[in-house]
Amino acid sequence: MIRLLPHLKIAHKLLLTELVMTLSMLLVFIVFAFGSHYHSLRTHLIRDILVQMNVVANSIGPAVMFGEVSSAVKTLEPLTDNQNIRSIVILNQQQQPLQSLHPEHPRTAAVWQWLYPFFGDLEVSTPIIVNEKNVGSLQATIKQEQIVDVLIGFAWSNAIAVLAAALTGCLIMWRLNRNIVDPIHALQTFVSNITRNHHYDQRVKITSADEIGMLGHDINNMLESIRQRDSQLQKELEHRKIIEEKLQFLAHYDKNTQLLNRHAFEEAITRKITATPDDRKHVYLLLLDLDRFKIVNDAFGHGTGDKLLQQVAHRLRGNLSQKDAIFRLGGDEFAILLDASGRTTIEQVCKRIIQTISAQFIVDDHEIHIGVSIGIALLRPGFDSKTEVMKNADVALYQAKDAGRNTFRFYSDEDEASTSELRTLREELHFALQNQELELYYQPIIHTQQLKTIGFEALLRWRHPSKGVLAPDQFISLAEGSGLIISIGAWVIHQSLKQLAMWQEMFDRDLFMNVNISSRQLDDDSLSNTIRHALDFYHIAPRTLNLEITESMVMRNIESAKQILYSLKQLGIGIAIDDFGIGHSSMNYLKQLPVDILKIDKQFTAGIPQDKVDIAIVDALVALAVSLNLKVVAEGVESAIQFEYLQYKLCHHVQGYLFSAALSASQTTTFMAEFPESIPAMFRKLAGSTDS
Repeated sequence: MIRLLPHLKIAHKLLLTELVMTLSMLLVFIVFAFGSHYHSLRTHLIRDILVQMNVVANSIGPAVMFGEVSSAVKTLEPLTDNQNIRSIVILNQQQQPLQSLHPEHPRTAAVWQWLYPFFGDLEVSTPIIVNEKNVGSLQATIKQEQIVDVLIGFAWSNAIAVLAAALTGCLIMWRLNRNIVDPIHALQTFVSNITRNHHYDQRVKITSADEIGMLGHDINNMLESIRQRDSQLQKELEHRKIIEEKLQFLAHYDKNTQLLNRHAFEEAITRKITATPDDRKHVYLLLLDLDRFKIVNDAFGHGTGDKLLQQVAHRLRGNLSQKDAIFRLGGDEFAILLDASGRTTIEQVCKRIIQTISAQFIVDDHEIHIGVSIGIALLRPGFDSKTEVMKNADVALYQAKDAGRNTFRFYSDEDEASTSELRTLREELHFALQNQELELYYQPIIHTQQLKTIGFEALLRWRHPSKGVLAPDQFISLAEGSGLIISIGAWVIHQSLKQLAMWQEMFDRDLFMNVNISSRQLDDDSLSNTIRHALDFYHIAPRTLNLEITESMVMRNIESAKQILYSLKQLGIGIAIDDFGIGHSSMNYLKQLPVDILKIDKQFTAGIPQDKVDIAIVDALVALAVSLNLKVVAEGVESAIQFEYLQYKLCHHVQGYLFSAALSASQTTTFMAEFPESIPAMFRKLAGSTDS
């Protein structure tokens, strides 16, 4: 039974325990009751027989005294009739038996007669006294069979009472145990449901303040702790998930533009290269670089630059399908991977992108105009490496920038050779200024009526260590692309005004200097301060400095150019439109801008006097300048007939090989010192008479 206890339910354990305890107590009670009852029965039996024996002893005393025992036998009949007496013996004074009787009584067979041997006979005796003299004794043997019969009856009645008490106790204990077992069972069911369903928001209903109630309270506290832990764990998991998503996003997307980043680009291009070739489609890499983006950053700050990049990304997405992958590689550099059947499709996409990016941007109330240069390389799956494809696209991009920017170029082996040379040249240009390889040449500007030098145009030259003297068109675009144009331009302004100060001191205070300004310089905020500082440092009158800008610089953003030029005009300097007539010539912008000088491009003066169209254009340009009260300078004058025609048309200023090519500073000083001998002989007499 003890081994079965661990496998029983608590209710059964309690009931069994209580039943065992009850039965044990009843057993002790029964044993005590049996013992007490047995003792009482035996005592009463012995007492009753002794009373009878005393009576009989008193009656047979004389007979025993005088030896007439036989007469005493009849007196013993009351004893022999007693069912409980087995034998009667009369003893003399010496305790010798005088007479013994063994009465026979009828016996009924009883089921429990096997118990009789366990209860032995009792022997009692009483003295026979006559005249206070002991003359013998009467001895009886008593059977206990009747006591056993009574005890059996007593046992049956007690058994019935015990059974009734046990049943009643079981019912009472079962009812009482429910107050203990039911709450425990409820707790067990509750915990099982929690374990099975994991609903930690449930709570135990507390119905008592005992140990079970305390256990329920502790379970509720435990569930609350689990709930709080699960809640905290859930928050941590959600936070970790968010962090993982952010990390995944940052690993593959650019934070500012929301485009795929360089890491994603390298994975994508690797997949494209290792993919199975498709004869019907080709994969092209488009490498994009924004033109003049650095100017925007420098002028308006990086915050505006970042917003501009966001708008650029939006426009790029709007021009491509969802399956086309767009990447921001860093800075102002983007990449696109396109599947196309041929170059015609790629050309259409590039034109669309250039048109879209060239349109005006509005960022922080600023009107911004930029461009985009695109280099294109074909991916050949299974053949090209990632590095090779990137290099080819970069070569094509460089060619696009060298072609004037805001255009696109496909990679070719011939382009790579020239691009390599240009890159080397750009790297060498970084050291040209500090190595004093840059030099200014000056071309005199002649007054057609007075036939004298009235000013100069400063022209930059690069005295390359191995390539010799390089003209601006061979390296200025490199300087603009690398950002070196700002420092080079500042050097040109200082150097030209330094030289002008010397010549004004030597020859004429009214001599002026024309300095060419690039678009990158014009957009730079430091240009105005650079000019002001140079004018003050060399004590130059602002009216003797003219900045030459091209039509294309003005037309890319008239409003911006208007603001910049008016700001520069406040310094007191002049503004000249260079190469006028070959670009977007417009009366409207001439009317809006603070222009002082128009310079007629040499391609028009070259046609004088043979080409009637060129003559008509020159006539119109001179008339236009006169009507707008602007000065006119004709460039590229190389013959006397061209000079005379321009002189006749009242074009007052000319420059060209007829009078002098661009000269070094020392050569220009000599030219001025030897004037008029330094000009063609046919003009010397006229020039001499004008000076006098």
